[in-house]
Formats: sequence, structure tokens, C-alpha cells
Amino acid sequence: MSFVDMREWIARLDKEGELRRITAEVSWDRELGAIARRVLEKKGPALLFERIKGYETGRCTKVFVSGLGSVGRLALSLGFPKDASNRDLVQHVMKLNRQTIAPTIVATGPVKDVVVRGKDIDQTEFPVPKWHYLEGGRYIHTFSGVVTRDPETRAMNVGIYRGMIGKKNTAPFLLIKGGQHWGQHFLKYSARGEPMPVASSERLIGLLESQPGLEHVRVEPIS
Repeated sequence: MSFVDMREWIARLDKEGELRRITAEVSWDRELGAIARRVLEKKGPALLFERIKGYETGRCTKVFVSGLGSVGRLALSLGFPKDASNRDLVQHVMKLNRQTIAPTIVATGPVKDVVVRGKDIDQTEFPVPKWHYLEGGRYIHTFSGVVTRDPETRAMNVGIYRGMIGKKNTAPFLLIKGGQHWGQHFLKYSARGEPMPVASSERLIGLLESQPGLEHVRVEPIS
């Protein structure tokens, strides 16, 4: 693996000719999503939108999309050359899935440089796109690792579930009771009359986490 964070991954794609920087002003309201979809259909590069209407300044001013939008970019993310065969990639991922890698826990890290709590939480500070014409809102969770734990067996699950901005500090998700692993966990917590703790990891899950020695920090508790 040749990168350990998103900045390094973007730099690697840029070096490989797999990134296009969009400097023209683009709206987060369907325009960004339409451009991303068309480029993906044309088997184009990953895109870094650098000028988003209404987000010229502030906490976040850019949106990166399609980092894994081709087999070649997926291969690069796994440490393979861009022209690696599907067979080699599948065998590699299956091998990783059989491995158990103990996490390296550290006290803190750059991910905790900025911690926002309570009334200060405002997800609209981020230029989250409304991706498609008929969608109900702005989906901020599209490739997040949603983590829950079975209250009885203590087995942990990480799943990918889409979630959008509700209020400025809430994110509604689709949770199918019993039909998804976190839905099964939810039923057990409900039977106990307890709220279900949930954590979300906003990064390239399953790829970065497969690296031995990658440092992890504990999540910040919120209510």
C-alpha cells in the first residue's frame, strides 16, 4: 500500500494521471452529481471539485469523488499496477478477508485535531451534494463504515449504509429491522430498552484498514 490517508491517495492519483481538478464553479445541488455520473459513465478520472458555490471559504471547500471509480484505481489502492487482472484483485481481497490484523491503538492523532460537539455541530458546513434529481436530500454518508456491536455476543459489525443530512446535527439512515446486521443489533438493543451505540468512519474503509501497523484512535463519545 502506497498511501495512508486521503491526501496521499489524491496525490498518487494525480501522479498516475487518474485525477482531474475542476476549478470552474459548480453547484452542490445536482450539478456536481450530474458531472460525476457522466464522467463515471465515460470511464473518466477521479474528480476533485475545488470551487463549490456557497463554499468558497469555511470548514470545507472541496469535494473528491470517484476515487475508486475504475478497476485501475481500485488496483492502485490495493498496491497493484493499474492493469492488474480482476482475478488477481479478487484473490488478494479474499486473502485479506481471511486475515485477522490486530489494531495498533494510540492515544490521539490528526483525526482529533478538530472535535465538534453538541450545538456546534452543523453538517451543512460541508459541501455535501444532492447527488440525483429525485433524491430526498443531501447524502453525506455514501461510503462510510457504520460500526455497531451485538449487545449479547459483543461481535462487531461494519456496514456501508447511505445516510443524508436531516437537521444540521442529525443523519437519517435506512435501517431494516432484522434484515441487516445493524438492524439485528438494533432489535436486541430495543428489546433491552437501551439506545444502540453507533460509530461512523469517514474514509476508504476496507482498504486502509487492511494495512498491518495502521494506527487507530478511539472514537469520541457523543450523546
